[in-house]
Amino acid sequence: MFSTPPTPPHLLQAPPTSTPSTYLDSKIELPTRRYVGMLACQRDPLLERLTTRVVSCEKRAPAPAPAAKGKKSKAVVEEAQADEWEVELEDTVLFPEGGGQPSDTGSLYELRDGAVLQDAAPIAVREVLRRGLDAIHYASRPLEVGAEVLVKLDVERRVDLMSQHTGQHLLSAVLERDFQLDTLSWSLTKAPELCYIELPRAPSPEELASLQQTCNEVIARGTEVKVKMELAGEGGVALGEKVPTNYQDGERPPVMRTVEIVDLDNNPSALFLILARARSADLSCLHRCCGTHYPSLSALGSLFVSPYTTPIRGTNARVYFCLGPRVQRQLSTFESLIRSSTQELGCAIADLPERVATLKSSYNDTSKREKRLKDELAGFVAESLWEKAMRAAGEGGPVTVISFREEDATNSLDFLSAVSLALKPRIEALPKEQKSLFALASGSTAGSSTPNGGALLLLGSEDLVVKAGKGVAGKFGARVKGGGKGRWQGKLVGQSWAKGDEQLLAEVVEEAKQ
Repeated sequence: MFSTPPTPPHLLQAPPTSTPSTYLDSKIELPTRRYVGMLACQRDPLLERLTTRVVSCEKRAPAPAPAAKGKKSKAVVEEAQADEWEVELEDTVLFPEGGGQPSDTGSLYELRDGAVLQDAAPIAVREVLRRGLDAIHYASRPLEVGAEVLVKLDVERRVDLMSQHTGQHLLSAVLERDFQLDTLSWSLTKAPELCYIELPRAPSPEELASLQQTCNEVIARGTEVKVKMELAGEGGVALGEKVPTNYQDGERPPVMRTVEIVDLDNNPSALFLILARARSADLSCLHRCCGTHYPSLSALGSLFVSPYTTPIRGTNARVYFCLGPRVQRQLSTFESLIRSSTQELGCAIADLPERVATLKSSYNDTSKREKRLKDELAGFVAESLWEKAMRAAGEGGPVTVISFREEDATNSLDFLSAVSLALKPRIEALPKEQKSLFALASGSTAGSSTPNGGALLLLGSEDLVVKAGKGVAGKFGARVKGGGKGRWQGKLVGQSWAKGDEQLLAEVVEEAKQ
């Protein structure tokens, strides 16, 4: 049997909140040093600040560099190398990441004689993570062990995360009760994106509409939410089989937390629905219940369920939803997008789908005509280049030519490829002893109004193409990267060809002929 020390008389008290006394059902005698499962943020989800003490503070070890490359990777490395301290407190209003809910953020304020130090700036808490049963705060500055601090919550972030998490429980309960659909997993995405739950099948549009209506009716009734806290090993309370090994330390009893949506839909069979699921052998439900939940569903305001689902992993499907602040943000975002689209297209909202369909059809027709014209043009360009090469080659000489097309509608690699395809049968028809090398370049040049890079193709006799490829590497260096034998393809690393690049390409071709 686990035992906990009595609460000391000097324990600092948290300020009162509007959380009803019936929200938490717990007979646990709280120790001085609270741990995950019994933290202030889990006992009172509406608590925004708390005075407590520092238990430990250690500098965070440098994070290993990520394997990815590029500018984004460099930024991640710099962030990981920034000085940060791992701070543990006797208690906290900042929820540590878990159960699918991201961590809270907030600030720490140093206190002296119960007052905030005027000359000390707030200490930012970037995230809070669970380490075993401890909540570790990643802070921007160190604190002395034993120091008294004020912990302040980033309320806007908590409201958003708590709304989505509480709503997910409601959504899952209704899906299980009304449609016999178990929630396989869920994701609390970054605001303002829609969250999603994964189900064993895709609900029909009618089921999704019914789901949204039922959930909003439950929310409108101000349905009560309760949380029960119990210590594992006491009163027959047992941990499930899938508890992480680091959720037990042998000294402190893990806390079992269950969430109850009271009298859901006034249906007795639905009472304690989530509680019953949480007590099952699968602890995944308990993990989903470790987060913060509103005492009343009325705080959610409204729930939106997208009428569109996404198939994933066989017959499984994702259902997208959002609650509270995200509903307003989603509505505002889409209203802005629709309004700007109708203004751009000069039509009413009701006519937008038809106008977009008409434009799409017109675009497809235009694209087909453009491709046909480009193919015809590529044939004319290939014929012109061939005639030019043959005149320069004379009788039996190597057939070589350079084409350097600057900033026009035919600069794309696709167009160069079409030209090369038109040249290929002519090259293959040459006598075996007659060599050939064509250098086709395109792209923006210095001074172009819209620099957009460039491309280079080398084709012809394999030996000349190989020599020319090496020549490109020697004269252009890292500015042009590519490869190949019978057809060498490369791209310009940068936005524009430089002055003199056409002459360099001519030198590459001449040297390859030697």
